Amino acid sequence: MTNPIRTTAPVGAALALALMGSTAISSHAWADTAAAAAPAASSVSEVVVTAEKRESTVQKTAASVSVMTGQQLQAAGVTSVSELVGLLPGISIKTSGPGQTEFEMRGLTSTGGESPTVGFYLDDTPLTPPAMAQNGKVVIDPDLYDLARIEVLRGPQGTLYGAGSMGGTIRLVTNAPDPSHFADSFELIGSGTEGGGFNRTESGMVNVPLVQDSLALRVSATDEHNDGWIDRIVLNPFPLETNDSTTRGDVLAAPVEAKFNDVNWEQLDNVRVQLLGQVNDKLTITPSFFTQTITQGGPNTIDVPPGTEAHYQPYNVPEPFSDTFTLESLSAQYDLGLAKLSSATSYWDRRQFQTQDISEAMQDYIGSYFGPAADWPYSAFGAGSISEDDQSHQFAEEVRLASQGAGPLQWLVGGFYSNFSATSHVYSYYPVGGGFDDLFGTTNLADNHRYIQLDQTAAFGEATYAFTDQLKATAGLRWFSYDSHAVTQVSGVSANGTSAPLTSNAANTGVTPKFDFTYQPTGDFNLYFTAAEGFRPGGPNSPIPSPPCPTAPTEFGPDSVWSYELGEKARMLDQRLVVNGDVYFEDWSGVQQEIAPACGFKYTTNAGTAHVTGAEIEVFFRITDEITLSQNAGYTHAVIASATPGSGLVVGQRLQDVPDWTANTTLEFDHPINARYTLFARVNNAYVGSMQDVTFGLNTLPGYDLVDLRGGVMSGPWKATLFVSNATNKIAYLADTGALSANVPIFNRVAVSQPRTYGLDLTYKY
Repeated sequence: MTNPIRTTAPVGAALALALMGSTAISSHAWADTAAAAAPAASSVSEVVVTAEKRESTVQKTAASVSVMTGQQLQAAGVTSVSELVGLLPGISIKTSGPGQTEFEMRGLTSTGGESPTVGFYLDDTPLTPPAMAQNGKVVIDPDLYDLARIEVLRGPQGTLYGAGSMGGTIRLVTNAPDPSHFADSFELIGSGTEGGGFNRTESGMVNVPLVQDSLALRVSATDEHNDGWIDRIVLNPFPLETNDSTTRGDVLAAPVEAKFNDVNWEQLDNVRVQLLGQVNDKLTITPSFFTQTITQGGPNTIDVPPGTEAHYQPYNVPEPFSDTFTLESLSAQYDLGLAKLSSATSYWDRRQFQTQDISEAMQDYIGSYFGPAADWPYSAFGAGSISEDDQSHQFAEEVRLASQGAGPLQWLVGGFYSNFSATSHVYSYYPVGGGFDDLFGTTNLADNHRYIQLDQTAAFGEATYAFTDQLKATAGLRWFSYDSHAVTQVSGVSANGTSAPLTSNAANTGVTPKFDFTYQPTGDFNLYFTAAEGFRPGGPNSPIPSPPCPTAPTEFGPDSVWSYELGEKARMLDQRLVVNGDVYFEDWSGVQQEIAPACGFKYTTNAGTAHVTGAEIEVFFRITDEITLSQNAGYTHAVIASATPGSGLVVGQRLQDVPDWTANTTLEFDHPINARYTLFARVNNAYVGSMQDVTFGLNTLPGYDLVDLRGGVMSGPWKATLFVSNATNKIAYLADTGALSANVPIFNRVAVSQPRTYGLDLTYKY
């Protein structure tokens, strides 16, 4: 693969800039168009959303909301939530592969702290990421088959969604069972990846009315296998570092002892079962069960240097990964006439396990204490690996009462409770009788046990009053209380022995308000202003070795953000053109930021304040009944405004993992051949701008754009699609990946995009 990474904005971003003009605007929900199933209609249709925990439409919601329906996800070939990056503005990620993705929105990076800045929901269930995982606040990565829609809410959602939604919230809304009729569907995808092998996906759904109009069962399942494209190469002898162990040896010139091809293969299996019971005209109960397992032979990361699609190592150390998730939930709605009472109860369990090769990193890190690299061979310590076992559990309950009817006053009140607990075991043991054992008298490099429990309680409410048909105002408030308890114990050479258990507690109460005003002079134009606060709880730091590291704080405090947003939503040209958007400013206080001292071990501190200014635009234009253009773009300027002494940050420094630009251009074409067949085609260009990250030091990832092509024929319930993903075969650097042990200057691991992939997607829906 030889394509270079571009650092300039593509045509899509340039077009977005032209559309933005002097008014930067944001937030558009793509209509549920016939790109997936039928010829295009003459206007852009409305999309129903429940982002504000009551039914509305995107155009009537006074917030920055983007929506992709299940049909649109299938039409775009999107099977993973991480693929929304570039498709929707204001979203960025930090990732190592499936099940290892951390989301950021509007510049509020999640790299520091124990809690995310983006909420993640499956229906009404909050899916809190592991609190202490070394690879970040990584959410589950469910296959998106048989999904009703994805709702993306940008900006603080502290009133309705609480802690961990400072930057926004992502909601995956499933299709509910339908007791009125039988339905089934399936999808078969086969593809081949350049430099890799054959990929396959089989998905299916069946909806069965058990009692007509009263009881229904819906079952969906996916079996997916993606072949890898990254090699693991063992060198012997492994080249020694140069320049005082700051420069990696020439791995491309070293003799190859063994080569393991395509090690980053992935296997995904999931099942979702939902039962809907219409007990009577007023009461509906929906229990559901979801389970998913992801296994991977190695991460989607390469070594930089040298930047080839491989990981180079002195010993044969595999790097497997697994992620197992199980969810049981129960939702209920009772119609009281003037109001609807809703309850959402859930319990889920998740376990992630991964192993990482540290032979080279530890040889460099520990060996630097024993003189120049030439004085000791790699055999001095032997093969080294580090493993991490993260287990998380959460029980959550939310009850809310929402008004119904068309009166001028609409209101919603509710209560929330969650009990989240997580354990993290990170350990590294060298072989008995090896060089490490001989040198230190133990095989234990590190054995870290951490436990955290977070209890949250909240009461919330919102009220909207329509002064006239054109003017309305909304006020919301959430009272919250949290109590966090953590215990950490470490042992091994890196800890200078065995530490006493470190106990840390953090608790706080407070309120987060929200205000917005909406002016709608016509049914096709909506102007709104929103001021809202979001927050994130504090927590403990893991101990780091001191020396060689500086003394790190034992805990860090909560942080919060105030956001001010001015937006508009407009439909024009007989509703063939939709232009939605906003500009915003965010004042982030007590920023939880990850600090990377030269010793290679990181910790979190409250680093000061940050300011984020930005703008987003989404445009949907039905050019003709057969041609549709979708265009969006987002600009984010996120910098440190003031720095706490000792944090190592500088005023004006960019926040981590935040691209300055994102943009997406999609052109769709549908042409009926006759009464039975319709041809369709789609081209998409997604651009993500440059961003900064930290491993051993501060790194800059260049921007990239990816082009996807899709086209085929549909007839009745059948649809056949030929596709080419990453058509230009770009090696895009998606994110830096930190080491599970210590980061060293000799190399970085970088997650990369999948190479050019050709395939056939066959779907049937009855």
